[in-house]
Amino acid sequence: MAVKGVKKLLVWWVMALFAGMPAYASDDLLSEDVDASDYLFTDETFLASSVNLTTDKPVQLSVEYTLAVNPKAGFKRTDHYTDLRLSSESPLGLLIYAELELKATQYWQGDTQKPVKGDFSLLGIERLVLHYSLAETSVKLGSYILSWGEVEGAGVLDVINPAPSLTSSVMSLTPQWLVSGRYYMPSARASWFVGLDPSVTPLPGIRLTTSVAKEWGAKYGYTGAGSDWAIYAGRMVPNSPVLNLATTTASAKPYQLIGYSWNKAIDDDLIKFDLAYKRGLEHNLGYTGLTSDNRIDTAVGIELNHGDRQWNANLTAQYWLNYKASYITPAAAPVASNRTDLTYTLGVNDHFNNDQYSWSLTHVGTPNAALRGLTGSIAWEPTDLWQSSLSYSVIAAKNNTAYASLDGTQGLILRVKLSY
Repeated sequence: MAVKGVKKLLVWWVMALFAGMPAYASDDLLSEDVDASDYLFTDETFLASSVNLTTDKPVQLSVEYTLAVNPKAGFKRTDHYTDLRLSSESPLGLLIYAELELKATQYWQGDTQKPVKGDFSLLGIERLVLHYSLAETSVKLGSYILSWGEVEGAGVLDVINPAPSLTSSVMSLTPQWLVSGRYYMPSARASWFVGLDPSVTPLPGIRLTTSVAKEWGAKYGYTGAGSDWAIYAGRMVPNSPVLNLATTTASAKPYQLIGYSWNKAIDDDLIKFDLAYKRGLEHNLGYTGLTSDNRIDTAVGIELNHGDRQWNANLTAQYWLNYKASYITPAAAPVASNRTDLTYTLGVNDHFNNDQYSWSLTHVGTPNAALRGLTGSIAWEPTDLWQSSLSYSVIAAKNNTAYASLDGTQGLILRVKLSY
């Protein structure tokens, strides 16, 4: 079935929600993942930006205002917009559960994404899901977020949904048009998905020469006493295309993935591990064009919980199996590629006064100090209907590295959200 046909079918089906059906919380909540190697926001920031529907309202309206400025450039505005969202959740009969979220955006003066003609982004579908459950089987169809792996933000297995760039004020992953299913067993779970229309982030002014193929994957997970493990396989589409330095075009060919994840709970703390073998990734072989190579990605993470305070740390490694000295990484000034790339994330967050106030501090970097980024944020949520936050980020990067263009980047973001 074509994606457009699926969208039309889902729209007409789910619009019945607004006839006044009662709503209740779904048992299968959509999980969200964070790619901290690409940007500097914490897991708590993602959770705060998600829509929390109340159980006694068939429809919820929310208004979110965002203002981002660059302190280094005289506090020049980089993002300035208001999102209006209409959300609902409801059963459709005994076996089907539906979710719908519509979004409209008003761009204000100074927003870098402001359309050339007009200031208003037309009403669009942010999330649309039909969830069918019967006994041990469930199937989901629509536009939503699906995540894999244990180490949030590592980018090892959580590669299905595109994440914002490091300098973006957007703090949520991009939902994909997917169909997925699960089969539940006493101590295990088997699942699969097909990406109907994968997103590939365009490179400004660069033509994409490859057609975007469908992606698919399967997972088998086992839950034991205090630990979980899972194995993965799939054909994935790169969220970010590779710039071909020989032709100044972009390419996003699918690659194959085989992976493994594991976690272990020790009292209130958690140890996490991801491993993936990725076959058929593209890389620039000097300025002669793109070549295909295989890579091993791995990450280890730890969460330490002490009351309302949580400490997080993870280390991610990427290792090219058939590395050549002529490999080049595209950047503001292309640089020689490393055989092994390491990144790490350190973070701490805390809540107090009955979770009305919270703060977080996150540091992202590389062991060789090619990249160093720091983000601090504070949030005030006096009620479930009011959310506000203020965050500040700063990035330092060395010259002659892939991160050089980010050096000196600063961002101050104010966000206020009201729900009705």
